[in-house]
Amino acid sequence: MIEILNLKIGRFGFLLKGLRLISSSKLSLFLSLATLLALVATSHLPLTHDLTIDISWPNCSRLSSVGSYSAAIIGANGGLDFRPNPCLGLEGKLTNSLATYANTGDPGFPRIRQLGKSPLNCKNNNQLICYSFNYGYQAALYSLKQANLADIHSSFWWLDVESINSWTTSVMANRADIMGMIYAIKTVRFLRPKIGIYTTNNQWVATVGHWNINLPLWLGTGQTNAQAAAKYCNQRSIIGSNIVLTQYTIGRLDYDYRCP
Repeated sequence: MIEILNLKIGRFGFLLKGLRLISSSKLSLFLSLATLLALVATSHLPLTHDLTIDISWPNCSRLSSVGSYSAAIIGANGGLDFRPNPCLGLEGKLTNSLATYANTGDPGFPRIRQLGKSPLNCKNNNQLICYSFNYGYQAALYSLKQANLADIHSSFWWLDVESINSWTTSVMANRADIMGMIYAIKTVRFLRPKIGIYTTNNQWVATVGHWNINLPLWLGTGQTNAQAAAKYCNQRSIIGSNIVLTQYTIGRLDYDYRCP
């Protein structure tokens, strides 16, 4: 049985009421400050080579024109939670140096209640916060399963946070959703996966407010060349930690400049 009590997400900047897990043997599982810091303290970007692209379901119809690259970041889902990327397996064969990203979102009720039944028992607790955590957790498990079915075993996962996806009007619920995803990905013990955030400054604030989650940042710049994108490496990160990648677009392909 899992009961809900209180969880303080210390350094992550907010209080989730009712998110301490208690096992059937009554041993408490605390997502405390120390635990969460331990989960993300080792997050860093694995070494890549000269050129990185990021691709997902929009590229499925033109994979032949993508070519070969030294590194790629592959979208594990189809733009929305619980929707597959139909060419995930083929995209995973474009390079041997892979990272993975998952689109995020929190559509609110009733969907989060339908799909967010665990790991927390949300009875008699803040329903929106609790179910948002569960929904994020289940959404991440879905993306992990899709990657596994495609024989993609990435040790670095990016969470794609964009305001154009479905979100509630509660920044606290949206944060809980992201924390649920982080918790799920960290359960893949054999991969020891590391986690970062893809977003833009405006979209991050619109979705979760001014939240210093202190994870590596992959920043969308809207630029069209590497030289312009590289200048963003010197910006202050909106989420804390460092900016490690800056995205730019040429034609229909997204490229990523690795910050020094």
